[in-house]
Amino acid sequence: MKTTIIGTGNVGTRFAEIFGGASISPRTLEGLPSDSDLYIIAVSDNTVRDVAEKLPELNGIVVHTTGSVPMEVLSDVRCKGYGVLYPFQTISRSRPLPPDRIPLLLEASDRATLEKIKKSAVDAGFTKIEFADSEKRRRVHLTGTFACNFTNAMIAVSQQILDDCGIDRDIITPLVEETVSKLKVMPANEAQTGPAVRKDTSTLTSHMRLLEDLGMKREAKVYKAVSDYIMGK
Repeated sequence: MKTTIIGTGNVGTRFAEIFGGASISPRTLEGLPSDSDLYIIAVSDNTVRDVAEKLPELNGIVVHTTGSVPMEVLSDVRCKGYGVLYPFQTISRSRPLPPDRIPLLLEASDRATLEKIKKSAVDAGFTKIEFADSEKRRRVHLTGTFACNFTNAMIAVSQQILDDCGIDRDIITPLVEETVSKLKVMPANEAQTGPAVRKDTSTLTSHMRLLEDLGMKREAKVYKAVSDYIMGK
């Protein structure tokens, strides 16, 4: 299927390489071809509707790539069918990522359109493909925020503390890798370690004081909130 990517950010750039299609600006739509079989809108959640409203009549399928936006945002687009092709993965344009490392959640306006979108994804090399309607996709998107975005923010705090005291930040890499590896053999709640799950109040208090001494008051609030959550407070 001839594919056009509308979007030049992280997802748009990576999808242009994977699907072998042209990537165009979502602001101007300059160079938008009229003969593509699949148009992939790869923009931020809050701009999908704006891009959809600017599209001319198209003789192909139109999909967006976001987790939190309903499929119906594309229902007024004049096209051969519409849907969602949501990559459940953290994607950066500077880091190569093969399609078999990117799980996809698909949804479509009808069965025939769904099969065409799936075939396009399989032909591009995707192997982990599931169907998920808009409500399920919203929930999966939420889990990604916890598992990826929040986790990454906490690692950034760790790196800052290590940088400030002159310790190589890579010292935490094996720790993070082992934490993730455990998920393959046990549920996360069973793998939980640390002072909060042990209810080690002495260590928790010491860590809080250290964060405040380091001038990290915001991080101290996060530390307390997450520790309280682990302890069931």
